[in-house]
Parts: sequence; structure tokens; C-alpha cells
Amino acid sequence: MEDPLLTFDPADLPLEMWYVTALSIGCIIILLLASILLFRRNRLVGQRRQQRIIREWTPLLEQSACGALPTLPSLSRRDYVVFLYLWNEFCESRGETMTAPLVRVARAVGTPHLTAELLQSRLLSQRILALVTLGRLQERSAWAQISPLLTHHNSFLAFSAAQALLRINAGDALPLLVPILGQRKDWSPLNIVSMLNSVGRELASEVLAKAAIQGDPDIGPRLIRYLPVTQRSHGLPVLRQFLSDHSPSANMLAACLFVFGEFRDRVDLPMVRRHLTNPAWYVRVQAATALGKLGTAEDEEQLIALFNDEQWWVRYRAGEALASLDSMTEDKLMMLQESLTTPEAQEILAPVLAKYRARRSPIAVRP
Repeated sequence: MEDPLLTFDPADLPLEMWYVTALSIGCIIILLLASILLFRRNRLVGQRRQQRIIREWTPLLEQSACGALPTLPSLSRRDYVVFLYLWNEFCESRGETMTAPLVRVARAVGTPHLTAELLQSRLLSQRILALVTLGRLQERSAWAQISPLLTHHNSFLAFSAAQALLRINAGDALPLLVPILGQRKDWSPLNIVSMLNSVGRELASEVLAKAAIQGDPDIGPRLIRYLPVTQRSHGLPVLRQFLSDHSPSANMLAACLFVFGEFRDRVDLPMVRRHLTNPAWYVRVQAATALGKLGTAEDEEQLIALFNDEQWWVRYRAGEALASLDSMTEDKLMMLQESLTTPEAQEILAPVLAKYRARRSPIAVRP
């Protein structure tokens, strides 16, 4: 018995079937062309509307930024999104201290109410635009709508909500942010520091330290390592108290030692010395590095003892730290090189001595 699929001939189809098939394909092509034309038309209309609003509102916003409040035209609901982008661009270019006249313009055209409605939009870009605008307006009435977004699964939306709350009222926002900063694995620590610096570097340093010790143990060390970016030491007392009251993980301890070395406060010298013999080798690395920035002549022997450490990185950082001490001289390093007997110690000290000489060479000194 033959397979009907193998013996099928298109010529056997009735003529009416061919007409129906051709008509269906033609209709599909016409619909596709109509959709493309409609899309291009809507896009062109949107571009013209955007150009019209920019052309109409740019001189008005420039006058407002200079202190005058001109007669403002009305805005349709669809025009508001374009206006808000333009308004935020003006605020960005003028700086935070020059936005008061622009805020009066935004309030005069009913921006707070309509922007709060944009928070419910399905488009992520419009929701973020609404958050940025409400933050710049310092719209306290939107607090209840914004604060739940801090835990939103979308990191961009949650971060924009945090920035908005800080602009509205930093004092009320910080207690909400401290536990969240230490839990958001999708927020860059550098972005967090930049956001907190907007309310003051001193406060940013303290909040960052609190968020680190209260948050996720995997995120805390990353936050701590960014404390030097704030250029303020207000977070150090928080870390010292934490180390005194708790038994931190090796990662947290290593991060704290790194920060102590960066700020170079002699108050932290006993803590740094204590961990030169820590069981975790990467803690010993940070302790040796910090001691090179904080240590005195009394610490030379402890660093020399690390030349026999089982971990190469510990030996290497100990050598660099020894050469960084203010009390160290080339004669001391040469005498030490002659007295060392183990291959591990010799391996470390030879390049350290070479770097020491290169650093202090007259050729290496720049004006």
C-alpha cells in the first residue's frame, strides 16, 4: 500500500482552494504593511509632539531658572512624560542648589499628582522617571507609595526609590535603608557610597559601617572595603565596637583590617598587631599590609617573623610592609638579607630590597 503523502500532487487541489490560499496570504501581507505604516505614523507623531514640547518649554524653563515665573501653557496627559524628562534634564544641568525655581514650575502644572500616578505605570522607565521626579520635588505625600519599593525585585527601581527617599527626607530614610543596604546583593557598593554621599560624607561613612555589620555576612565585607571612598573616618568607631563585642568572620575581620590600614589611625595599631598570627592566611595578609602603614620600629621583628609563613602572599606582604616602615633603612635591609637563612625568606627579601632602592633612587624622584 502506497503512502498518500508520497503520492500527493498539488495539481490535484481544486481551483477554489488555490484562490482561498492566495487571498489569505494577500490579506496577511496587507495587515503587516498596515501595521508597519501605523507604527511609523505613531512614531512620527510622537517625535513631533516631543519636538513641540521641547521647543515650547525650553525657553520657559530657562526663564524660570533665572527667577521669573512666566505664563505656563497647559499639558495633556501624554505630554507630561516628555515634559518630565526635559524638566529633570534641566534640574541635572543646574545642580541641586538651583532647582527651587524649577520646582515651582513643576508644582504649578500639577506635576506631583500626575507623577504619583506614573508610579503605577506598567513601563519601568516611567516608574523610574516618577521616582526621580518625586525625589527632586521632595514630595512627602508620596512617601507611602515609594517606601515599599525599596524591597522590589528590580534593582533599578529599588535603587531609584532609595535615592528618592533620601532626597525627600534623609533623616527618616536612613533607618529604612540601613537594614536594606546590607541585603541587596544586586546593588553596587560604589553606587551605594555615591548615593549616601549626597547626604554628607560623615553620615555616609557611619551608615555604611552600620549597614555592613547588620546585613548579610557575604555583603558586609564588600561594604566595609568601600568606607575609604567616603574619605571620612566616622564609620571606624562602629567597626571597633563591632570587633570588640563580637567574634566576626574571617572575611569581616580582613575587611576591617584593610580599612584600618587605609585610614592609618594609630588607635587601631593594637588590633592590627593582634591578628598577625590569625589562623586565616588572608587575615594575616591584611594585618601585615595595615602594619606597614601604621607600624613603628617595634613591629620590625614581627614582620620579619612572617617571612617564614607557609603562605607566599603573607611573606610577600610582610616584606612590602617592612620596607614601608618609616624606621626602615637600606642598611637594615642589607643586614637582614645576610642574616636570613631560609629560602622562603631570601626569596621575599631580594625583590623587596630592589624595590626599596628603586623607590629611593634620585632618578625615581619626580618634581
